Amino acid sequence: MFRRGGRVRAVRQGSHEAAIALALTDPVTNALAGARLRELGRSATLSQEFSLVGEERSPEGLLWHGVNLNPISATDRALEDFGRQQSSRPRRSSSVVGDRHAVEILWEALAEVWGSDVREYRWSQPLLLAEDPGAVPKHPPVGLRAAVPGEEAAVFPAAVAMFREEVGVDPLAGDGGRSYRSRIADLIRRGRTYVVIEDGEVLFKADVGALFGPVAQIHGVWVRPDQRGRGLGRAGMAELVHLVHRDHVPQVSLYVNDFNEPARRAYAASGFRQVGELSTILF
Repeated sequence: MFRRGGRVRAVRQGSHEAAIALALTDPVTNALAGARLRELGRSATLSQEFSLVGEERSPEGLLWHGVNLNPISATDRALEDFGRQQSSRPRRSSSVVGDRHAVEILWEALAEVWGSDVREYRWSQPLLLAEDPGAVPKHPPVGLRAAVPGEEAAVFPAAVAMFREEVGVDPLAGDGGRSYRSRIADLIRRGRTYVVIEDGEVLFKADVGALFGPVAQIHGVWVRPDQRGRGLGRAGMAELVHLVHRDHVPQVSLYVNDFNEPARRAYAASGFRQVGELSTILF
């Protein structure tokens, strides 16, 4: 008898190594989910947030079903299995995100049951990579540096403004911003928030939101509104590539909404090129 999502099983510690190996076949696309997969390697939460299709030692695909619903290097058949399984469960995730082709297949099974909850579709999000810091165009230095513990109060308002503008929701809602403030403090502690600060105020910020294999994925890029159109974003991103390469890993990536033409021009001028396309469905 056919069972909904019958080939889907939880990722457990015994299959974690094979799951990581599969995610690393495309670390740029899988950076965010892969980082979470690696983080949960010795945790009981692993089996609650990650599933696989196929053999544990040789999976056909993975699915992160935590805060995001994110397919990872999955075959079309595996995506169909994941879609059937998830469509029979209550939605926990605040977004569906991943390679566009994968999201489109997954969404075929989910649209009927989750479609009424959708807040926004962002089907085309170019995935960009600046592999060689030596090839990044030179710009006048803007004084970008890693934020340090003690600067959380300066960074927090910029981070909140970025989140409201980019995601369209308020990170202070719910718990008054405690979890978001904790996330910002953790990024600063790890040397993963980079800022330009003048007179105690942040003019530019960007975070290394995920580290997976050789790849850093940049999140939270923000320029203070009165500084936009002056080249700060382009120069800041060019410096960011060099600093992340020096401090963390050799490859720097990010993704951007196709309709955000100013950001796309800034990233292109900072040496980023398109290597793929993601999609995000927001709830």
